[in-house]
Amino acid sequence: MRPVVSYVLIAAVAGFIGASFSSAPAIAEKISQHFGVQDNDPDGFWSTPAIDGYGKIHYEADAAYKPAVGDSNKVVFQITKAENGPKVPNLGLERVARVVNLYIASGVPQEQLKFVVSVTGDGTPAMLNNAEYKKVFGVDNPNLKLISELRAKGVDVSVCDQSVAFHHFKHEWIDTSVTHALSSPTTVATLENQGYAFLAM
Repeated sequence: MRPVVSYVLIAAVAGFIGASFSSAPAIAEKISQHFGVQDNDPDGFWSTPAIDGYGKIHYEADAAYKPAVGDSNKVVFQITKAENGPKVPNLGLERVARVVNLYIASGVPQEQLKFVVSVTGDGTPAMLNNAEYKKVFGVDNPNLKLISELRAKGVDVSVCDQSVAFHHFKHEWIDTSVTHALSSPTTVATLENQGYAFLAM
Protein backbone atom coordinates (compact mmCIF):
# COMPACT_ATOMS: atom_id res chain seq x y z
CA MET A 1 0.00 0.00 0.00
CA ARG A 2 2.83 2.37 0.77
CA PRO A 3 4.11 2.56 -2.84
CA VAL A 4 0.56 3.23 -4.05
CA VAL A 5 0.12 6.06 -1.54
CA SER A 6 3.51 7.50 -2.54
CA TYR A 7 2.57 7.47 -6.23
CA VAL A 8 -0.74 9.17 -5.47
CA LEU A 9 0.99 11.88 -3.43
CA ILE A 10 3.61 12.45 -6.15
CA ALA A 11 0.90 12.72 -8.79
CA ALA A 12 -1.06 15.18 -6.66
CA VAL A 13 1.99 17.37 -6.05
CA ALA A 14 2.95 17.25 -9.71
CA GLY A 15 -0.57 18.24 -10.69
CA PHE A 16 -0.51 21.17 -8.24
CA ILE A 17 2.86 22.38 -9.55
CA GLY A 18 1.70 22.03 -13.13
CA ALA A 19 -1.46 23.97 -12.42
CA SER A 20 0.57 26.66 -10.66
CA PHE A 21 2.90 27.09 -13.64
CA SER A 22 0.04 27.11 -16.12
CA SER A 23 -1.71 29.87 -14.17
CA ALA A 24 1.47 31.92 -13.64
CA PRO A 25 0.98 34.18 -16.70
CA ALA A 26 -2.57 35.03 -15.58
CA ILE A 27 -1.36 35.82 -12.06
CA ALA A 28 1.46 37.99 -13.42
CA GLU A 29 -1.02 39.84 -15.63
CA LYS A 30 -3.30 40.55 -12.66
CA ILE A 31 -0.37 41.88 -10.62
CA SER A 32 0.76 44.04 -13.53
CA GLN A 33 -2.73 45.45 -13.99
CA HIS A 34 -3.04 46.19 -10.27
CA PHE A 35 0.32 47.92 -9.80
CA GLY A 36 0.96 49.30 -13.28
CA VAL A 37 0.04 52.72 -14.62
CA GLN A 38 -3.59 52.60 -15.68
CA ASP A 39 -4.80 54.23 -18.90
CA ASN A 40 -7.63 55.88 -17.00
CA ASP A 41 -5.35 57.86 -14.66
CA PRO A 42 -6.39 61.53 -14.90
CA ASP A 43 -4.13 64.07 -16.57
CA GLY A 44 -1.44 65.24 -14.20
CA PHE A 45 -1.71 62.18 -11.95
CA TRP A 46 1.90 61.29 -12.79
CA SER A 47 4.67 63.82 -13.34
CA THR A 48 8.43 64.09 -13.80
CA PRO A 49 9.18 67.60 -12.52
CA ALA A 50 12.99 67.37 -12.53
CA ILE A 51 14.13 64.44 -14.70
CA ASP A 52 11.91 64.77 -17.74
CA GLY A 53 10.43 61.46 -18.84
CA TYR A 54 12.07 59.37 -16.10
CA GLY A 55 11.13 58.35 -12.55
CA LYS A 56 7.49 59.38 -12.66
CA ILE A 57 5.90 60.36 -9.35
CA HIS A 58 2.45 60.99 -7.90
CA TYR A 59 2.89 63.96 -5.59
CA GLU A 60 0.65 64.70 -2.62
CA ALA A 61 1.35 68.07 -0.95
CA ASP A 62 0.02 66.97 2.46
CA ALA A 63 2.01 63.71 2.67
CA ALA A 64 4.20 63.11 5.73
CA TYR A 65 8.00 62.68 5.85
CA LYS A 66 8.76 64.99 2.96
CA PRO A 67 12.31 66.19 2.32
CA ALA A 68 12.98 69.66 3.70
CA VAL A 69 15.20 72.53 2.59
CA GLY A 70 16.94 72.57 5.98
CA ASP A 71 17.96 68.91 5.86
CA SER A 72 21.40 67.75 4.67
CA ASN A 73 19.85 66.04 1.62
CA LYS A 74 22.96 63.89 1.17
CA VAL A 75 22.20 60.43 -0.23
CA VAL A 76 24.32 57.65 -1.72
CA PHE A 77 22.38 55.17 -3.84
CA GLN A 78 23.75 51.70 -4.59
CA ILE A 79 22.61 49.79 -7.68
CA THR A 80 23.62 46.12 -7.84
CA LYS A 81 21.05 44.60 -10.21
CA ALA A 82 19.86 44.51 -13.79
CA GLU A 83 16.19 43.74 -13.24
CA ASN A 84 14.96 44.43 -16.75
CA GLY A 85 16.04 43.96 -20.36
CA PRO A 86 18.86 45.82 -22.14
CA LYS A 87 16.50 47.91 -24.29
CA VAL A 88 15.26 50.08 -21.41
CA PRO A 89 17.08 52.01 -18.66
CA ASN A 90 18.17 50.16 -15.54
CA LEU A 91 15.34 50.20 -12.99
CA GLY A 92 17.74 51.32 -10.27
CA LEU A 93 18.56 54.46 -12.26
CA GLU A 94 14.83 55.02 -12.79
CA ARG A 95 14.34 54.84 -9.01
CA VAL A 96 17.10 57.38 -8.46
CA ALA A 97 15.35 59.68 -10.95
CA ARG A 98 12.13 59.17 -8.95
CA VAL A 99 13.86 60.27 -5.75
CA VAL A 100 15.24 63.37 -7.50
CA ASN A 101 11.74 64.18 -8.75
CA LEU A 102 10.30 63.72 -5.25
CA TYR A 103 12.88 66.04 -3.67
CA ILE A 104 12.38 68.74 -6.29
CA ALA A 105 8.58 68.44 -6.07
CA SER A 106 8.88 68.85 -2.29
CA GLY A 107 10.57 72.21 -2.75
CA VAL A 108 14.23 71.28 -2.21
CA PRO A 109 16.37 73.35 -4.62
CA GLN A 110 18.48 71.35 -7.06
CA GLU A 111 21.70 72.90 -5.77
CA GLN A 112 21.01 71.48 -2.31
CA LEU A 113 20.86 67.89 -3.54
CA LYS A 114 24.04 65.95 -2.73
CA PHE A 115 23.31 62.68 -4.51
CA VAL A 116 25.84 60.01 -5.53
CA VAL A 117 24.98 56.81 -7.39
CA SER A 118 27.26 53.79 -6.97
CA VAL A 119 26.75 51.09 -9.60
CA THR A 120 28.21 47.61 -9.17
CA GLY A 121 27.48 43.92 -9.77
CA ASP A 122 24.95 43.12 -12.46
CA GLY A 123 24.24 46.83 -12.92
CA THR A 124 27.75 47.46 -14.29
CA PRO A 125 27.02 46.88 -18.02
CA ALA A 126 24.61 49.84 -17.93
CA MET A 127 27.69 52.05 -17.53
CA LEU A 128 29.25 50.99 -20.85
CA ASN A 129 29.65 53.53 -23.62
CA ASN A 130 27.31 53.16 -26.55
CA ALA A 131 29.74 51.35 -28.84
CA GLU A 132 30.64 48.68 -26.28
CA TYR A 133 27.06 48.30 -25.07
CA LYS A 134 25.92 47.70 -28.63
CA LYS A 135 28.57 45.01 -29.08
CA VAL A 136 27.23 43.18 -26.02
CA PHE A 137 23.48 43.68 -26.39
CA GLY A 138 22.96 44.66 -30.04
CA VAL A 139 21.12 47.90 -29.14
CA ASP A 140 22.05 51.45 -28.21
CA ASN A 141 22.62 52.04 -24.51
CA PRO A 142 19.30 53.42 -23.16
CA ASN A 143 20.95 54.37 -19.85
CA LEU A 144 23.16 57.13 -21.23
CA LYS A 145 20.39 59.68 -21.73
CA LEU A 146 19.13 59.09 -18.19
CA ILE A 147 22.66 59.38 -16.80
CA SER A 148 23.02 62.67 -18.68
CA GLU A 149 19.72 63.91 -17.22
CA LEU A 150 20.81 62.93 -13.71
CA ARG A 151 24.16 64.67 -14.10
CA ALA A 152 22.41 67.80 -15.30
CA LYS A 153 20.68 67.86 -11.89
CA GLY A 154 23.98 67.46 -10.05
CA VAL A 155 23.80 63.70 -9.46
CA ASP A 156 27.20 61.98 -9.64
CA VAL A 157 26.87 58.55 -11.27
CA SER A 158 29.82 56.29 -10.47
CA VAL A 159 30.85 52.74 -11.26
CA CYS A 160 32.74 50.25 -9.11
CA ASP A 161 36.10 49.64 -10.81
CA GLN A 162 36.36 46.26 -9.08
CA SER A 163 33.16 45.22 -10.81
CA VAL A 164 34.46 46.63 -14.10
CA ALA A 165 37.50 44.35 -13.69
CA PHE A 166 35.42 41.29 -12.73
CA HIS A 167 33.32 41.83 -15.88
CA HIS A 168 36.57 41.98 -17.90
CA PHE A 169 35.60 45.42 -19.21
CA LYS A 170 38.41 47.76 -20.16
CA HIS A 171 38.61 51.07 -18.30
CA GLU A 172 37.93 53.03 -21.49
CA TRP A 173 34.79 51.01 -22.27
CA ILE A 174 32.95 52.84 -19.49
CA ASP A 175 31.15 55.94 -20.72
CA THR A 176 32.96 59.21 -20.05
CA SER A 177 29.89 60.56 -18.21
CA VAL A 178 30.47 57.99 -15.45
CA THR A 179 32.88 58.50 -12.52
CA HIS A 180 35.34 55.67 -11.87
CA ALA A 181 35.31 54.78 -8.16
CA LEU A 182 37.79 52.48 -6.43
CA SER A 183 34.93 50.21 -5.41
CA SER A 184 31.27 50.41 -4.48
CA PRO A 185 31.75 49.31 -0.86
CA THR A 186 34.42 51.96 -0.28
CA THR A 187 32.25 54.57 -1.98
CA VAL A 188 29.30 53.80 0.29
CA ALA A 189 31.45 53.56 3.43
CA THR A 190 33.33 56.79 2.70
CA LEU A 191 30.16 58.76 2.01
CA GLU A 192 28.32 57.33 5.02
CA ASN A 193 31.24 58.54 7.15
CA GLN A 194 30.59 61.97 5.64
CA GLY A 195 26.96 61.90 6.73
CA TYR A 196 25.29 60.53 3.59
CA ALA A 197 22.16 58.42 3.96
CA PHE A 198 22.35 55.04 2.19
CA LEU A 199 19.62 53.77 -0.12
CA ALA A 200 19.81 50.40 -1.91
CA MET A 201 18.06 50.71 -5.25
